[in-house]
Amino acid sequence: MIHRMPFDPVVTGFAHLSCAGSTDAEALALFHDERLPAAPRPARELIDSSISDPVFYLDSFKNEQDEPRTLAMIRAITARALDAAGLTPEMLRNSVTGCVVGTTIAHQFTDTAYYARLRENPDTDENLPVERFLNSNPAEAIAREYELTGPLHTVSNACSSGADAVSIAAICLLSGQCERMIVVGADELHRTPVAGFHVLGVTSPFPCRPFDSARAGLNLGEGAGVVILETPECARKRGRIPEFALRGFGMSCDASHITAPDVTGGGMKRAFRDALTRAGLSLGDIAFLNAHGTGTVLNDKCEAAAFAGLAEETGLDAAPPFLSTKRLTGHTLGAAGTLEFIFTMLMLRDGFVPASPGCRTPDPALSCAPLTSPLELPAGTRFAASTSLAFGGADAVLIAERLG
Repeated sequence: MIHRMPFDPVVTGFAHLSCAGSTDAEALALFHDERLPAAPRPARELIDSSISDPVFYLDSFKNEQDEPRTLAMIRAITARALDAAGLTPEMLRNSVTGCVVGTTIAHQFTDTAYYARLRENPDTDENLPVERFLNSNPAEAIAREYELTGPLHTVSNACSSGADAVSIAAICLLSGQCERMIVVGADELHRTPVAGFHVLGVTSPFPCRPFDSARAGLNLGEGAGVVILETPECARKRGRIPEFALRGFGMSCDASHITAPDVTGGGMKRAFRDALTRAGLSLGDIAFLNAHGTGTVLNDKCEAAAFAGLAEETGLDAAPPFLSTKRLTGHTLGAAGTLEFIFTMLMLRDGFVPASPGCRTPDPALSCAPLTSPLELPAGTRFAASTSLAFGGADAVLIAERLG
């Protein structure tokens, strides 16, 4: 049975990298329409793929190390997040800190070229497959770099992996396994998911337009987000005054189809109810929702049905205002849930929620419509939520609180 959490894990720092930018100022400039969003380009021009579906690629990120691109992004953004949290390597060594990474690409698909070489030449002197697999595990890599002694998890649960990583980190803190968690969501563009989504027929030939009547699907993207979660006592002991907390989280699985969600929104509603119970809140306390919003017909239908259904159950006249930021980043797979949780916190800090990017005419067939004009948040607004969906019917909800 779900109960109110005994304490709310606090966010002491975060960092992000995507086509929305690599700094808070760059992301906020996009939210305020002060600069144009990146234009997706054909995958075949950017990665080892023959497919021309438009994707969001990070030209600005240069991987100068002999390691998978996803792991290189994780290392770079983790260092920035730790700096934002005021944490040094020595402080990590002298505390019980763990790491959880949500990803769909890292150390699963990034070594396909290596295994192809191994098949051609089984007597190669390269690392043994098992050794290479373990050495490229991203949570293990971060633990080795910073000498972490807490729990380590690499989570691959399709497109909810980044949000699930935040929830699993919270469970580690709440259960007393550690006092701090480095939470990562990260994925690079790779030929395997590009081909997979192409075969499913859910990719858009133009920049994606979630919830719009003319939407045609999604664009894949790449990026990384890192959130530092701590117990309130851990933050207090080192004199850190956090600006945000993870007020609640929920995870469920409707298991209705291997690639399609339950379009009635049943699984999403269960995850949302659990998140609200853990938070000790009601739906009416949530100022806005940062939806998964991929721009596919079924995903958009599922989320709109869930939001409208929860509002009806709660006795509200309408669902909370909602948007999707994927027109600015593409669908970053394992990074999406973490990045969008960070974007949710940025909007709470800024007091401003943009109209849902790319949505010009909301689909009238949806149970409710996203924001079509910006929303100025009242002073003192505290709570907002981000949602994620994934293959296999996975649903995830994170509730952010602005403290103080």
